[in-house]
Amino acid sequence: MKIWELEREYSALLAFVNEGRNRKRRNVKRAVETIKKTLETQKERALVEFSKEWDRWDREYPLKLTAGELRIAASKIEKKDVAVLKGMIRNARSYHRGQKPPGRIYRKKGVVVRESFVPVEKALVYVPGGTAAYPSSLVMGAVPAQIAGVKKIFVTSPAAKGQIHPYVAAACKLLGITDVYRLGGAQAIYAFSYGIGSVPKVDMIVGPGNAYVEEAKRDVYGHVGIDMLAGPTELVILCTEPFSASAVAWDMFSQAEHDEMAMVGLFSSSKAHIKDVGKEMQRLIASNERRDVIEKALENNSFIVHYKNVDRAIEAINRIAPEHMELIGDEKRERDVLYPGVVYLGRHTTVAMGDYYIGTNHILPTGGAGRFTAGLSVDRFTKRKVLVKINKDFLRQYGDNAVRLSRIEGLYAHGEAIKARKEL
Repeated sequence: MKIWELEREYSALLAFVNEGRNRKRRNVKRAVETIKKTLETQKERALVEFSKEWDRWDREYPLKLTAGELRIAASKIEKKDVAVLKGMIRNARSYHRGQKPPGRIYRKKGVVVRESFVPVEKALVYVPGGTAAYPSSLVMGAVPAQIAGVKKIFVTSPAAKGQIHPYVAAACKLLGITDVYRLGGAQAIYAFSYGIGSVPKVDMIVGPGNAYVEEAKRDVYGHVGIDMLAGPTELVILCTEPFSASAVAWDMFSQAEHDEMAMVGLFSSSKAHIKDVGKEMQRLIASNERRDVIEKALENNSFIVHYKNVDRAIEAINRIAPEHMELIGDEKRERDVLYPGVVYLGRHTTVAMGDYYIGTNHILPTGGAGRFTAGLSVDRFTKRKVLVKINKDFLRQYGDNAVRLSRIEGLYAHGEAIKARKEL
């Protein structure tokens, strides 16, 4: 990884980050378009053929898993791991339970507006697969949907050789979810967005995924709702003072191991600290089980930054708006950190605990989307319902002004509609 000098290379650093993000999208956009066109013509047959090619299906499987398949898969995990999953679900429920938005009533003389929040009817939780299993992402997507009151929750996940991962099956069982499909990738997003073959159309799609999943979600927005653009993971660590080089290295590895397109970065004011972190990364990578993935992520997308002015460092991080940020050292500076998807403070708050057991949601905006949206929450599964009622006094008081505005905008029928109600 290159070591950047922030004050001298500020613009070049941001250009490097932005170009990396844009490059990922360019590289996958054409492939995703091809998948979409194939699905438009070949429908469910294409879903099966894609699964045979990319998920190594040895034969044709029904897209939806049976209750028996789920039960058998879930039974393969140890009781102590069932307890771990239960604890994660319990913590997630505890945190998200307080997010349900309240309604309100607005009153003014002659007008009453009632606002309430109603859940979407059908939601899909996309659970990544591929080189790892992510029951945690299932929990993060399903728990807020259940608290919001979503009637039908579907789950889909890549199924290597046609088999659902036992830990995903076990989490589904604990959550009481029975509509589970063995589909992954961009093709799964399109299938549930449009309703292809036996796959139902949903109203909302949530969950993280690789760059192909992210691009498909970007494309289908408008046909369905999406949580956010949640693609390859990102982490930036800001150390305002030297901190354990080993802990920093492991934190960077913990996100880099997700995907070779992951982005990790370190901002430090100490060149000696940066040197120590580099040495630890070289030492620890040698025996890492996911070395190949980590090395590609570090080589292609990641960076280390030496800074002199912490204000400038925070400004750069706000511009980057990474998915995750760790702030280690002067915790008072958190008030200036505005746009990462989530900020972890202090010596003990590793991003990996946020991924699993704190209870906060780890489905977070990537690619700089944190500048305008936040992580998944209960309210993302609801829509605001607005009821409005005015009386004749309100119409008399403001009707003429409204008619005048209709004339200003050249919308004749608007004004006539208002005048007709005044005459009742």
